[in-house]
Amino acid sequence: MEGERQFMPRVSDSLGGQFRILIRNLVRGNEKKALSIAQRTTGLAEDTGSPVAVQGLIEDMAEAQALKNALINSPSIVPGIGTFLSFWLIGLEDFFLLDQSVTLILALCRLEGVPVEKNSRILEDFVIQILGQIYGIAEGAKASDTNSISNDFMTRMLPRKYANVMMNRGLHKIVRRILPFKRRSRLLPVGLGLAMSAYNAYDRIVAVGQLALKNMGKLRQDVSIGGDPERARLP
Repeated sequence: MEGERQFMPRVSDSLGGQFRILIRNLVRGNEKKALSIAQRTTGLAEDTGSPVAVQGLIEDMAEAQALKNALINSPSIVPGIGTFLSFWLIGLEDFFLLDQSVTLILALCRLEGVPVEKNSRILEDFVIQILGQIYGIAEGAKASDTNSISNDFMTRMLPRKYANVMMNRGLHKIVRRILPFKRRSRLLPVGLGLAMSAYNAYDRIVAVGQLALKNMGKLRQDVSIGGDPERARLP
C-alpha cells in the first residue's frame, strides 16, 4: 500500500514532465512561424491599427483551428470504423490545439515587444499557466504551480476527455434508436458533433489569445527582471 502511494506521484510527475517537454518543443518549433505571423500582422496594423490587427489575428487563427478540428473529427460520419478512428484522433486534435495556442502566444509576444528569448523557462511557465486556466485545471493556489498544472493536464484532463467522448458516442446511439430518424437525418447528431468540435476549438483559441494579451504586462515584467518562474502567478 505504501509502495502504491509513492508510485503514483512518481508517475504523475513523469507524465507532467513529458507535457513540459512537449510545450518546450512546441515553443522552439513555432518560433519562426510566430515571427512570420507577427511581421504580417504588423504590416496590417499600419492600415487598420494595432488593436484591430491583433484581434483579427486571434480570430483568424481561431477559425483555422476550428476547420482543423472539423476535419479531424470528420471520420465520425462513417459508421463503425469511422467512430473507432475518431476516438484515436482525439490525441491529434489536442496536439493541434496546443500547437496553435503556443504559436498564437508567441506571435502576440512578438507583437507586444516582449523579449521572451531572454528566458525560455519563464515563457514555458507562462504558456502552461495560460493553458491551465483555459482548460479549467489551474485554479486558486494551483494557478501558479506549473508542475501541478502539467501533471493534472496529463492525468486528469485528457482521461476525462476520452471518457466524455465515449459517453457522447453512446448518447448518439441512444438518440438514433429512440427517435425515428430517416436515413439522411441520422447524420444530424454527427453534424452537430462536428459543429460543436469546431466551435469549441474556435472559442478556446480566442480565449487563449485574450488571456495572453491580458497578462502580457506581467510576462514583460517577469522577463525584464528575470523573474522566478516558480513564484510567477497570473491574476
